[in-house]
Amino acid sequence: MTTPEPTPTDAAPTPPSGSPFPTSGSPSTPDGARSLASAFSDDAQRPQTVASRKDAYEQLRRLSTWRLLSATKAPAVLAILQSVFPGGSRRLGRSDLVARVETHLELLHEDGQGRTAPEYVDQWVREGYVTRRDDPQHLETMFEPSPATIDAVQFISSLEEHRPTTTESRLQLVLQQFDRLAQETETDRDVRLADLQRRRAAIEQEIRDLAEGELMLPDPGTSVDRLQDILQIASELSGDFLQYREDLRAVDLHLREQILSPEASRGEILEQLLAGDDLLGQSQVGRTFTAFFRMLNDPAQTRRAQDVVDRLLERDFTRHLTRDDRERLANVFSDLYEPAQEVLDVKTELYRSLARFVRSQDFRQHRVLLDLLQEAQGLALAQKDEVSTRFPFSLDLRVARVRMASVSQHRLKDPTDPGAPVEAEVHDATTLSVEVLQDLVRTNDIDTVGLTGSVNRVRGLAGQASIGDVLREEPARQGLASVIGLMFLATQYAQSREGSTEVVGWRELDGKDYAAKVPSYYFLDDLPVE
Repeated sequence: MTTPEPTPTDAAPTPPSGSPFPTSGSPSTPDGARSLASAFSDDAQRPQTVASRKDAYEQLRRLSTWRLLSATKAPAVLAILQSVFPGGSRRLGRSDLVARVETHLELLHEDGQGRTAPEYVDQWVREGYVTRRDDPQHLETMFEPSPATIDAVQFISSLEEHRPTTTESRLQLVLQQFDRLAQETETDRDVRLADLQRRRAAIEQEIRDLAEGELMLPDPGTSVDRLQDILQIASELSGDFLQYREDLRAVDLHLREQILSPEASRGEILEQLLAGDDLLGQSQVGRTFTAFFRMLNDPAQTRRAQDVVDRLLERDFTRHLTRDDRERLANVFSDLYEPAQEVLDVKTELYRSLARFVRSQDFRQHRVLLDLLQEAQGLALAQKDEVSTRFPFSLDLRVARVRMASVSQHRLKDPTDPGAPVEAEVHDATTLSVEVLQDLVRTNDIDTVGLTGSVNRVRGLAGQASIGDVLREEPARQGLASVIGLMFLATQYAQSREGSTEVVGWRELDGKDYAAKVPSYYFLDDLPVE
């Protein structure tokens, strides 16, 4: 396609009606000056339009994208977010995100003041720069860049690259899409048939030219420009996926509000949901994404697209691309599958949650609560003109004071930790005489024969043995009775050490461990076996 060279007498194109900015010319040129003057004079004649436009811009100014670009620390915040989330598609846990932000804190503290990394992360969540997601596949909360941050990074990147968007390749893309749409929507059969014949004649002419050896290739620079324009359009899709998820959640919230509203339309929505209709998929954003996802997962379309990409990578002009552009070209379709699948998962989960909300009749409880809140609000509004805000109220409200604390300050219980042992019960020490020990041995049927053998075995190994040595090597089969039996044998055959004691331990028949402090006795010779 050829375009005539502009002449000095060509007038600048007139901006379309309702366009907020002049679309051609430059303020430094006469044509640009006339265009700006014309635009300003038109606005002066429509003060209501300018006022409404200002109000619209005031609303846009409250959005996260505008707030981020106009923030005092916008350069540092954008640089950090772009580094933390490379490509805008990475998802990080809170601990990982805080650690990455921590390495760049000096960029945020250039004025000598600043917050900690966790405080900055929480602030960015409140401002809408970062989106928090609860992922059941991860133990901690996950974070990702918001659509506003993606838009801001792309806008800044376009300023940094200084690459004009009004290129020949983009104009050709626009004209091709217009031509295709006109062909597909043509209702006159004669016109459509004539157009097909014209296209067939052009194809046959190209076939004849190739058969005669004539091969016309576009300029390599033009091919690179066209390819970069296509890659730019493809890269903008990654930010659209985040916006898809936000739009689907907005549609889900709107449907829930309609279900709870007292209007008659809620009955129709309930009937559709109970019938299994996918109202999320039937919404504008749902239909748009479904068509995109269906095309992305079409096997024939995927194979054909990948074949085209492989052929392009073999072209000579692709050698002029940067390494990043070549990687983007090679993965242009594969990079779309994961974020597209995430959007589909969100859509599916929202649909199931909405269906459960209706089928479980939970919406009835919500509706009752909403009616009570609206009734209370109506009573309050009815009294607002009669009761002064400074008038003392006779009702004494007993407000409970709750000590607020962070959840992170609570110590979680580890199921594998047995915990601190129960405090031992300590009994007062008593003195046992030989007579008392002998009576205990007789009345409790203590196995003194077995204890004698235990003492002889332990003493034979070490040459001497105390009561504690015997109990450590030979378990107390009768519990406390075995300890009493050893004490009785010690008073009969062992040598005591005046003023010295030892702690002996044993396990009772119920499985609990006990300990006692006893006088020190040492068996120096074998005990007689009765």
